[in-house]
This record gives sequence, C-alpha cells and structure tokens, in this order.
Amino acid sequence: MVAGGGMGPDDDGASFAHALATLKEQGSALLVVGSVPEEMFAEASATMLGDPNADPPRRRLVVTSEPGRERAHRRLRDTGPLSPEYARLVTRGERARSADAGPDGDGSGPGPGSGAVPRTHVVDGPLHEVGATVAEVIEEFDLFAGGLAPAEFRMALDCLPTLLSEYGRETAFRFLHVVAAQVRSVSGMVHVRLPREPSSEVVGLFQPLFDAAVELRIDGSTLDQRWRFRDRDLVSDWLPVGGVEDA
Repeated sequence: MVAGGGMGPDDDGASFAHALATLKEQGSALLVVGSVPEEMFAEASATMLGDPNADPPRRRLVVTSEPGRERAHRRLRDTGPLSPEYARLVTRGERARSADAGPDGDGSGPGPGSGAVPRTHVVDGPLHEVGATVAEVIEEFDLFAGGLAPAEFRMALDCLPTLLSEYGRETAFRFLHVVAAQVRSVSGMVHVRLPREPSSEVVGLFQPLFDAAVELRIDGSTLDQRWRFRDRDLVSDWLPVGGVEDA
C-alpha cells in the first residue's frame, strides 16, 4: 500500500507511506467515517479490499446486513476472483437465507443457476455466531493459502449501524474488539463503516479499537479520503479515493 496523488503532513509523503506500510505488514483495523452515499462508501471499500490484479489475489470477506447484499456482491466481483477460496460473504437475517441458500437450503452458498455470486454464509442467530463464522472463514482462507501473507486477507464490515441498533454500544464494542483481534492475528486488514461525522460521540467511543480512522467526503464530483493514525501524530492531506493504492 503506497501513497499516490497526495502528500502526508511532512510535504513529501514519506511518513504517511511508512505508516500505511506498517499497517499492511502488521495487520490493521480501520474505522471508515463520514456521511456519504452508500455507493460512495462502496467505491472506497473496494479500494481497501484490494487490487483486482493483485498476484496472488486477495482473499476477501464482506460482512453485511441483507439490504447490502447486492452491493457486497459487486464489490467482491470488482476486486478479485469469486471462487470460495478467494471470496466470501456473511449476511445476517432471514430474508438473506431465502435469497442465498445453497442447493441444500443451508445458506452456505448460491444454488445452481444463481449466477456469479460468492459463497454466502447466512447467520440468523445471536451476534456471537457472526463472530464464529468470521473466525471459520479466516481459518479456511488460511488453510487455502498455506498460511496467509501480510495483507492478503481483507475484510469489510458494513453493518455496524445495524449492530448498534439491535445490540447497543457495549455489545457492538466487544464484538468489534474480537473481530479486530481475529484479523490482526493473520496480519489481515479490516475496515468498518460508521457513517457519522468524525466529531460525533459514537465515533469517539469506537475509535480506540482502530489503528486509523479514514474520513470520507464529497468535494464536487470527487470522493476524497483523509487518514488519521491512532498511535502517530499524523494526519494525511485530503486524497482522492484511489490515491492510496494497494500493492
């Protein structure tokens, strides 16, 4: 992951590029904030899921609620292969089960003739079952890879607002803490959407769980991003989405 098309606060971008490279090498959790339309978030999320031409391909997981299923399909299609060893979707809710159930009706993946969609794991039960499913997918990806390389595993979690509504802040906080630890254990990268302004109370509550916050904004017709690193006195300039590329 390198900086491109913008500068860090030291005017040559070196500190910013080093910070990004460290996140990639060690594993990281990113909090994506800012109130932008769903399709704009999906654009930014796709860049974080990885370059579709990466060799080897990134192993990608999207966790979403049922209404976000089609957008998740598009992101996974746009960022690499859809075969089960490279792409998975975890979806919450009964409506998702009827839409995505496999040939045996178990919600484990698409049935015959369902088109190009990733294998889907449907979770209808309590939140800890979502965490268990994420852990199982990471373990399977690790086995497929023969050991995941740093930043090979990428995860997007879109459903934090839904979790907050259903379970409250304390339970959502504990869940994210566990998920971030799971991802960091394989030096992967997870980004979590919280469509609130950076100054909001709820962003301040969750920010300590994350290595950096990525703020999104629309400037005219351009979607921009600004990175704030938790353990460094470092804030990037506003960069166009796509100006921070995967390597």
